[in-house]
Amino acid sequence: MIELQDGYFIINGKPFFVYSGELHYFRLPPKLWPLHLKRAKEAGLNTVSTYIPWSWHEAKEGQFDFTGRTHPQKNLKRYLEEVNKAGLKFIARIGPVSNAELVNEGIPGWLLENYPEVFVRGKEVTNLPHVTLLSYHNDTFQKYVGKWYDKVLPILHENEYPNGPLILVQLDNEIGMVHWLNKAADYSPNTEKMYREFLKDKYSNITALNRAYHTSHADFSAVRQPSSGADTQNKNLLWDWMSFYQQYYARYYQLLFKHYNGSGVSLPVLANIPQFYDFDVRGRGVFSPMTTMMFRDFPQHVPKVIFGGAYQMRRLDYENFHDISITTEVVKMITSPGVPSICAELQTGIMRDRPRLYAPDVELNLKSCMGHGLNALNCYMFSGGKNEPEFGAFGTYHEWQAPVNSAGQKQDHFPALAEFGDIVKTFGVQVSSTKKKTDTTIGFYPYYYTTEYLTGPLIEAWEWKKMQLFYDGLARLLQVTNLNYSFADLQKTSVEELKQYPSLWVFTMDFMDADTQDKLVAYVKQGGTLVLNPGLPEKDQMLEKCTILADYLLLRTETTIKKNLFFYIGKQDYLAQGEINTFTCPKNAEAIATTREGKACGIRIARDKGQVLLLGFGLNHMFDYHADLVRYFAKTAGVKPSVEVSKDLHAVLRTGGDHGFLFLANYHDAVKSTKVRLIIPGENKSSTFPSSGEITLSNRRCYVIPLNVPLPSGDRIRYAAGEILTIKESNKSKIFDVRGEPGTIVEIELKTDARRASLDGKKIPAVARAGALRIRFEANGARQRLEIS
Repeated sequence: MIELQDGYFIINGKPFFVYSGELHYFRLPPKLWPLHLKRAKEAGLNTVSTYIPWSWHEAKEGQFDFTGRTHPQKNLKRYLEEVNKAGLKFIARIGPVSNAELVNEGIPGWLLENYPEVFVRGKEVTNLPHVTLLSYHNDTFQKYVGKWYDKVLPILHENEYPNGPLILVQLDNEIGMVHWLNKAADYSPNTEKMYREFLKDKYSNITALNRAYHTSHADFSAVRQPSSGADTQNKNLLWDWMSFYQQYYARYYQLLFKHYNGSGVSLPVLANIPQFYDFDVRGRGVFSPMTTMMFRDFPQHVPKVIFGGAYQMRRLDYENFHDISITTEVVKMITSPGVPSICAELQTGIMRDRPRLYAPDVELNLKSCMGHGLNALNCYMFSGGKNEPEFGAFGTYHEWQAPVNSAGQKQDHFPALAEFGDIVKTFGVQVSSTKKKTDTTIGFYPYYYTTEYLTGPLIEAWEWKKMQLFYDGLARLLQVTNLNYSFADLQKTSVEELKQYPSLWVFTMDFMDADTQDKLVAYVKQGGTLVLNPGLPEKDQMLEKCTILADYLLLRTETTIKKNLFFYIGKQDYLAQGEINTFTCPKNAEAIATTREGKACGIRIARDKGQVLLLGFGLNHMFDYHADLVRYFAKTAGVKPSVEVSKDLHAVLRTGGDHGFLFLANYHDAVKSTKVRLIIPGENKSSTFPSSGEITLSNRRCYVIPLNVPLPSGDRIRYAAGEILTIKESNKSKIFDVRGEPGTIVEIELKTDARRASLDGKKIPAVARAGALRIRFEANGARQRLEIS
């Protein structure tokens, strides 16, 4: 039985960390299936995943092949038998859309040719195969999707766990991605009708709509979607249009779920969110807050839907490591309580052969994603393959820099997956039941991010601010200072719910609707610490005057400076980015930053039971002193990190009652060292380890450090200043596979009555005290066997 509980998976009554790899049976000859599944086991995977492409199994209308009758690689039934035989779980991604670098995104060509009403061909998007635009709610499309589901779902039902390997089903893939990339709305008759119904539900009568839109429609039948997203149009109209598309995508998913739910399959369902966008040698998640907003309404229609991101950053290092935390937290924000968040496509390969993917990119991605609270990771791709002619959008070649090539040979980064597999096998159950510990919260304002179809100079200015001043500004700087955060949707989170967040950092532009401004006032009144940056909203969502928050704070924006962007704290100058806003400073406020002319651009105000820090300058991580500034402002706001490490290393803590795991990462291309100071889970006072010296990490490496983690014998690992990969226990001893950087000292402390230790068969000193044993030894960079007895 598969259950979702408290943010993790339960299989057969036990927490289960899903460690999966994408292995496309339709790109490999059946004789190689067992070899590739063997490689999956060797990598420590417990699950494999694949698309089941509609265009592959119904190449001609009404002619389905799931047994290999027309091509051996269509024998889905046999493949599922092989997966089960290998002892692996299975994730099915059944479309109708697959993407997957397939011609027509995996939609059958006959459907597009014979029934052109189901799609609109999009304009070319440079160097991307994504040009098939579907009308999701079109009756013909839905009819044929239903027929496809009627054929494929019974096969899945037969293989549902525990009778087979299937544990999770993904419906469709990256819904709305092609539409967003093409800025292409759906103007089909069905959608226009849905749009009018949406507006009727919101406004009830045409008079109310005309008042909001400044229009003079005679009735709702006269209303049409805007012909474009030009930002010169009425803002209520544009916000409603974007809100409608959130429902449009969600109701499409609901239709798919109704087909699925009626099939007898009772497993959890997944929706995969498009997130990363390629920029030269790096992929970035800068659009992930916006694309995630496209899925915001899904839980209203399918309450326990699991969201999975696609984390494909190519090179992962200090320049883009914060993309993982931001992308993960915005996904968690829209996820229903108790439902896990996962990564449906974690980069362990790259579609093209440049830029080259290396082992540190894979290791950092896997461990960082686990650290930030994801409880299922699907390695994409795990195996390379080959497309049949005219089936793949890029021809027959499909190696994808996968850790296992199409011939079944291991590639250079395979060991990084296998090492992480050891960690999952050793600690996966205990990691699953922990949660990421956060130090503060980002108050997320959805209007800023519901812009996927909008265009024009105003939208371009907003996009620049979001990327430079929030994504690579405030949100990155908080992460750089080791302040881990969650996200809270300021529109959906109630005032009562906001009480759970002692501090709230809100990226602000010059507008915010009245209800949200009221909510922030109430938050401060009940004792919250509110940090606003880089400005004070004094307009509503229509860009008309709305000064609820300003009135409460007894101040106004005085000027907005666009040149000579220097501000001062004391006599020290700092460079701002984009703008500096100055404010009238009330008597009860403290100016904590000023311009060269002495005007207040940073203000601290105590109000009622709470306080507000208004930081009126754009922040971007241009210089390291910007991180020091955020550290200073956080201290002023009473916010401090749960884990203290050196500035060059980054720590994330997952805790679950009396145990936890520390994810200590070095994203730099240089060796870094640190001591660690924190309250170890299950204890009540701060500790520092190692007892002498420091933990050393080589360039672009991450350690998963157990903290007070119980062993079956009842002993506990209090901490490890190094990395424990495997554990074997017997009545007489405990054997650990341990790794540390060559020439450095690894220190491990256990809560145990054992008193002796040996390393690779040779006795080494151990310091014993009441109920504890501390071992220190010099690492050689390879796995070493530590035995305790």
